[in-house]
Order: sequence, then structure tokens, then C-alpha cells
Amino acid sequence: MLKKVIIYGFLGFLLFFSVSAFFIVWVNSRNLPDVRNLEYWKPSQVTKVYASDGSILTEFYIQRRQYVPIDKIPDYVKNAFIAIEDRTFYDNIGIDPIGIMRAAVMNLLSGRIVAGGSTISQQLIKNLFLTPERSLSRKVKEMILAIRLNRVYPKDKILEMYLNQIYLGHGAYGVESASQVYFGKHVWELDVCEAAVLAGLPKAPSRYDPYKNIEGATERRDAVLQSMLEEGYIDINTARRCFEQPITLREVDEEDIDIKDYFTEMVRQWFASRYGVDELYKGGYKIYTTVDKDLLRNAHYVIKDHLENLQSMVGFPRLKEDEIKRLMEEYEEQSADKLIKNHIYVGIIDRIVRKKVYIKVKDHKGYFIFQGRLRNAKKGIPVYVRYIDGERFEFVPYLEGAIVAIDHTTGAIRAIVGGYDFLKTKFNRAVQAKRQPGSAFKPIVYTAAILKGYTQISLLNDEPVAIWDPDRFEEWIPENYDREYHGEVTLRYALSHSLNAASVNLFLDVGYNPVISLAYQMGIKTKLPKVPSLVLGSADISPLELATVYSVFANGGMRCEPYFIERVEDFSGNVLYQHEKDCVYIIPEEENAVMVDLLKAVVKEGTGRKAKVLGFPVAGKTGTTDDYTDAWFAGFSPKLTTVVWVGYDTKKKIGWKMTGAKAALPIWIDFMATAHTDEEISDFQLPEGVAYVPIDPETRLVANDHCPGEEILFIIGTEPEVDCDGNLVVENSKIDQIKEIFDIPDMKNKIDTPEKMIDNNDNFIFDTD
Repeated sequence: MLKKVIIYGFLGFLLFFSVSAFFIVWVNSRNLPDVRNLEYWKPSQVTKVYASDGSILTEFYIQRRQYVPIDKIPDYVKNAFIAIEDRTFYDNIGIDPIGIMRAAVMNLLSGRIVAGGSTISQQLIKNLFLTPERSLSRKVKEMILAIRLNRVYPKDKILEMYLNQIYLGHGAYGVESASQVYFGKHVWELDVCEAAVLAGLPKAPSRYDPYKNIEGATERRDAVLQSMLEEGYIDINTARRCFEQPITLREVDEEDIDIKDYFTEMVRQWFASRYGVDELYKGGYKIYTTVDKDLLRNAHYVIKDHLENLQSMVGFPRLKEDEIKRLMEEYEEQSADKLIKNHIYVGIIDRIVRKKVYIKVKDHKGYFIFQGRLRNAKKGIPVYVRYIDGERFEFVPYLEGAIVAIDHTTGAIRAIVGGYDFLKTKFNRAVQAKRQPGSAFKPIVYTAAILKGYTQISLLNDEPVAIWDPDRFEEWIPENYDREYHGEVTLRYALSHSLNAASVNLFLDVGYNPVISLAYQMGIKTKLPKVPSLVLGSADISPLELATVYSVFANGGMRCEPYFIERVEDFSGNVLYQHEKDCVYIIPEEENAVMVDLLKAVVKEGTGRKAKVLGFPVAGKTGTTDDYTDAWFAGFSPKLTTVVWVGYDTKKKIGWKMTGAKAALPIWIDFMATAHTDEEISDFQLPEGVAYVPIDPETRLVANDHCPGEEILFIIGTEPEVDCDGNLVVENSKIDQIKEIFDIPDMKNKIDTPEKMIDNNDNFIFDTD
């Protein structure tokens, strides 16, 4: 009787268990996702941004993943994961009943969860379809879907999806990204020992992180190797070699792989506007840019160091009410619960003891040392600071700056910096700020004059002239920087010494329309007003616009439209975008060569003399606005065109006598020095239709032994015909050369008379073909 009770009881239990199990499976199998949808699965992948040399600038991603097909993953990598995660992978139905029972017994005996028993299929299902919650219902759903998954897809496809989906620490999803993060190589370049390190990570990526816990990572690697040995995937000699070999990781240089700055923000905005933000962060694109990584980094350091020094020189600035209001708003909005090292914050001055300024940043207190004058620093004034550690902060200058460097032969932007630090403000002054260029605008006017027939020795009147300004309803009298006037001066002297009065008189003679028309053709996109002060740079333009203008001079009169994206490829390597060179002749080569010689004179004998220290051929022009609110230097070598701007975001005086030569030119010099290291830089090439002629500065005639002078460039046929003694010096061979050039059809526009280059509306006529 007892025997029957036991049997019936056991059968009843089995029936109850079966019914319960069936009910649980039936309930949890309803409304499950269709695993066949994985056929259209597109995992989130990393979009990589490359510098011009092919090195990585930065990455955009939600999950750092680079998908690789199964045939590119070595067998020993696959076997390493199978050995430690799911030994029965190729034989099970998606779940491993024996493994599940074993895990259940271990958990029961230990009184806590110590084993999971999940197969590779179950882990994939959990990551793709289910939440990470720990419950019976979720586990049942996981097993049902894992079985269905194996009915639909072959094992290799399941393994491919798993190896590309699994999280392996340090933001890396999938074996390819993890290979790059930990070893700096592709997954197909790993050896067995390295593969074992990666295979040990899925169980607990943080606990076995080799960067943080090399001992734990080594033990876990050895466990993987032991499993591979037991399964016959490796022999004892291979296992022993790996056991004895330390884990060697790639050296992490965050600056090399994660540059977040003004340039990469330009790339982000460019891509997002064309293909969408979602594609940028998930699509796995490759964006190839024009930037030179070393130049970009050097530009950041140069502008940072100089702005800090300049701020010390001019002292703590007087803040305007709108500046204080804006900074106080930043102060209130910033998150400062826990200060982050090297992060920039807005602090409030609490008190000042000599050079030591005590501040507060929300609930934190500290101090910084300021070496300059602190006359304008008072309690309650907001200030930018960089957190160092403890109570130590570093003063961050209010002064801002911008650098744009262009390869003028192509238009490729090699470096661009939009401010002191991207962490301080995201506003990109190199492309977004519109500021008055001051005298840096003058070369456009002088180019128009050369095109009209002026030469470097043409005389200008450097005397003040009263001009009626209808906008201000008053007379405007332009003044020279030193308020001294020189009477009649040569065009060369007027530009090299940046004489305002002479330049205004020249502008009035050339006319508004030719200058404005030429400025637009050379790269100015901002609307320019027809006012006399335009010659002195009264119109607001961006540093990028000015750099485009000067790149025309540097490139023999040809404007190549600036660009920074070379090519975009999708995940499969298909080219979605390819830059096409956009260049057009703006200034005939001969006239342009004369302008380059004029701008070389600025460096040789004028306001840009400091640049002679570089020791290689350069040309350019300083720019300073009224009351020293903006300082510029725009210039070029035969290799690179660079523009530097310095000023405050709110227009106010940088400091007394802070001209372009004093505030911007030193930045330009240091940057250009880094761009031309260990290189032989040849001089600017001259076209055939020009020639250097020695000119006596007193008579402006050809120099000889009795009246020596300096070499000045002329378009052939425009130079003086006699020397200072009254002797005819134009040789027949030169006249014949002029006639020969004139008979060549392609050259007619380049040496045509000034009258034929200007239409009835005073606009220049250019044959850009």
C-alpha cells in the first residue's frame, strides 16, 4: 500500500510539475519577439574620424563596435569563447539542459547564484531582446527564444552575432573593438594568448579588466586556456607558452584616440546635417578629413600658451555688465557636485590676498595665482578656472583667439582652433565669429590698385582727408597709427608700414565696386558696405574668410575653396562622399606675384618684421582695429596659409598698444615654426611675365652704381625705362619678350591694359577659364 502511495505521489508530482512547466512555458511564450527579425539586424557601430595621415582623430558612438564577419575571425578566437562560455555550442539546441541542472544544483548548495548555465545563444537573446532583470519569467523567455534562434539560423551566424554584440569592457562591444582597445590590432591579428584574454571578459568585464586588475585578468585568461586545452583546441605546449607569457596591453594615449575639439565638432555637425545624428553615432562610417593631427595639436598648445601670457601682460580685464550676467548664468547652470580634474568651471571671487585669488565653485572652495595686475578683480566677479586638485585651481584667460591654417594649393584645412579651449566654450571663433580685420583687409584694395595699373613705386598721398560719412552724419578723418603723415609715399611703403591715410586715398581712387567685387571673388562671403572705412577693415568677417583671401595670394592668384572632409565611407566601404577640388583663377599670375612681393615687404621692412625670425620665405599683413579690440596676422609661406585672431568675445580693448604685431603675430610665428620643421622651404615661384628691377628710393628710377637701390618686382613693361642718371635701360630683348607674350592668346588677359579689365560698372573682368 505504501509503495502505491509513493508511486502515485511521484506520478502526481510529475504531472503537477509537467502541467506547471507547460503553463509557465505557454504563458511566457506569448507575445515574444520574432527571432527572424535578426535578419535585418543592424548593430550600433563606431563612426571613426581620420586625420590626413590615416590616424584616428576621434570616434562617435553609443556602443563602441566594429562589426566583422565570421570568416575574418580566427578559429582560435571563436574556440576561446566557446570553450569558456558554451562547450556544447555546436551540439546543443540553444540551451544546455545538463548545464542548467548543474548550475541549479550549485546554486542550491551554495544558497546563492554562483553559476548561470546560459549558452551563447541565451546570452545573445538576453542582449538583443530581453531586459537584464533576474526572474524566472525572463529566464524562461530567454530559453524559448534561444531554441527558436537555433531553428532559424546556423551556428556560425549565431556565433558571428554573439562575437560582435558581446560587451568586453572599456566601452568596447564585439571582439574587433576590444582587440583595438586592449591590443591595438585587428581581431585577425591576435594570437591565441590574446584571444584568451578577450574570451575571459564577458563574465565580468570590470572585474577582469586587464588595465585595472592584471592579476585577475591573468587568472581568468589561464582559466580560458585550460578549458581550450581540455576541449582539444590547443596543445599543452601552446597552453604552457601562454601561461608563462605576461599580458601585454597597448599604451593608452587618450589624446591620440579621442580628440574632442573645435575641428571634430565641425566634422560632427557636417556629417549630422547630411546623414543624421543617428547614423553618426550608430552607423559605423569612416570619415576622412584634411586635418594634420600634429599641426592641430600644436595649434592648441600655441594659442593656449600665448593667450595665458597675454592675459598676464594686460592684467585682469574690466568686465562689462552683459559679460558678468552671462558668466553668472553659466555659474548657476554648471554641474559641480564633484569637480573633475582639468575641467573648466566658472568660479566666483571671494577675496584676494596679493596674487592669490580665493574663489568658490558652488559648494567647493579654492584658489588660483594670477601673475598680472588685479586692479579689476573684485569680490563677486565671475572668473574661468581649471580644476587641478584639492583646493588648487588654474586661472583661465578671458581672452580668446582663433587659428586657421590652409593648404592653399588644394583648399584643405590643415588645422583650425576656435578658441582657448573647447571645454571653456563650444563657440568656434574661427568660422562663427565675425570681427573687423583692420588693416589685414588692405591687401584686397592694393590688389585692385595693381589690377588698375598701379605699381609698387606708384605714389600715394599720405595726408589726412575729410570724408563725409552718411551713416554717422559727420565727417570722418582717417588717422595713421602713430598720427604722423608722410606726404607722398610709394604704394610699397604705404602697405608695408600700414599707412591709413594713404590707403584711404588709394581706395577712393580705385573705387568701391572693384574692391568689393574682388573681395567676394577672393573668398569674402559677408556682405560688405560701400563706406570709405572699408579699406581699414571696418566690415566684420570671419578668420576663415580672411584665410581664404590670403590663400589666393599664396596660390599664384588661384582660389581653392576651403574644405575639411575628403571622403566618407559606409560600413561596407562604399564611398558616399568624395570631395572634388574647387579652384578658380581670381588674380592674373603677374599681378598676384607683385602682391606677394608687397606682402613680403611687410615682413622684410614693415609691421611684420618679427616674422623674419622664421628664416624661410613668408609674407603677410598685420591687422589692428580701433581701440585695440581685435588683433590679426594673416600670412603665408609657399606651403601654408595661416590666419590668427586675438580678442575678447565682447568687443573691448585687449590692452594698450596690443596691435596685431604684438598680440597675434607671435602666435602666428610659433605656429608656422612648428609647421615647417626640418624642411627646406624654397622661395615663392615667379611667373614668366615679371622681373625684379633695382629701384633708387630717391628718384624711383632704375638704380645703378651711382644710386644703389633694392630689388622690386614689376610686371614686365611697367618698370621705369630710365635709370637715375637719365639713361635708357629698357633693352630690345625685353620689348621683344613683351610682344612675344602678348601674341600668345592664353596670356592676353594677364597683361591686358587696365581699361580692358574693368567694365562700365567698375567691376573687374576675369577670364577664369
